[in-house]
Amino acid sequence: MKSMKKLLLAAMNPNKFRVCEYLIRYHERRNDKIIIFSDNVFALKYYATKMGRPFLYGPTGQAERMQILQNFQHNPNVPAIFVSKVADNSFDLPEATVLIQISAHGGSRRQEAQRLGRILRAKRGMDAEAYNAFFYSLVSQDTMEMQYALKRQRFLVNQGYSYKVITRLAGMETESLKLSTKQEQAELLNRVLASTDEDAMEEKLPTDPDSFNYTNISTGISGLIRKSSKMSSLSGADDAIYVDTSSSAARKDKLKERHPLFRLFRR
Repeated sequence: MKSMKKLLLAAMNPNKFRVCEYLIRYHERRNDKIIIFSDNVFALKYYATKMGRPFLYGPTGQAERMQILQNFQHNPNVPAIFVSKVADNSFDLPEATVLIQISAHGGSRRQEAQRLGRILRAKRGMDAEAYNAFFYSLVSQDTMEMQYALKRQRFLVNQGYSYKVITRLAGMETESLKLSTKQEQAELLNRVLASTDEDAMEEKLPTDPDSFNYTNISTGISGLIRKSSKMSSLSGADDAIYVDTSSSAARKDKLKERHPLFRLFRR
């Protein structure tokens, strides 16, 4: 089995789905604003559709994207949204207080830092000392996700963040969660196994994932984009070379135009 298909199976783990649903419900009761990240579009669409939540990813139109984001910011009836990796650079959501990661880009420290930054910013109208942000990274045990999770965990610890591994959530048994029966779970896994290699791939963005591209939510104006280039381009020297065209005769003419005092020093 290909590695990408293994990662898709890990992301579509029925137990991970149930944990994600439980965390969303828990934080909704606290009136938190929740962002759920999935780098895999197949998992993103399934989770969001199954839970009845709005989602956006690369192909989402600008008008629909703006509507979802503004509802998330201002509508108390939209406490949670699902997003793909396009949200890493494309927009800012200062209202978010909880981030749940169901699939990520390997052990990328850049991505981890960007996503942490979204929920660690001080929130409007909140006491900075009393404020708590929640970052959950859901990992399927005994899968390839474990290797990447260990790399990201070391990064968080080195940055001074508190990190706790939780293998069991108290209270899940009392919740009426989806995918509770063995039949539902088997149907989901069979659906994943029947998926194509393209479904197992992570979302590919038209720009470099490490770019500084962003969009202002209120105006929709795109910002800076980092791209590969040559050092010569910075000075406007594309397709140009330096040639010294001055001749000895020209230098003599310039010498004659100088003041006699400077001609003495020149000699």
